[in-house]
Amino acid sequence: MGSPYFTRGIPMLPVADVRRAIEFYVDVLGFRLGFNAGTYGGVRRDAIEIHFTRGDAGEPGSAPVERSGCRVEVTDIRRLYSDFRDRGVIAADGDIGPKPWGTTEFTVRDPDGNALTFVEVFGLGS
Repeated sequence: MGSPYFTRGIPMLPVADVRRAIEFYVDVLGFRLGFNAGTYGGVRRDAIEIHFTRGDAGEPGSAPVERSGCRVEVTDIRRLYSDFRDRGVIAADGDIGPKPWGTTEFTVRDPDGNALTFVEVFGLGS
């Protein structure tokens, strides 16, 4: 019998308002609604799925909202960057550029400050 195989990971980002997060990802970043269960929701785009969990500071049993983030590997990063730049959502510290570890990257921050770093490996469509 072989070892367990990990099929995919789904980042879960803390947000103050799940509905607002879903609307941003759908309306601004081009994701589709996956589900919205009030305090837990998710979006999808191509093979990527991102979940959101509400973290209301001071509410019993809930975690405070903290910044988090995830990295999303993409193709045709310059076209995606241009689209997001035109929408005005590139993070102030997240302009596109090559990295010494062999990628081109840029970052978008959602309304809760979570960082989505879009990554393309050199030689895969750049």
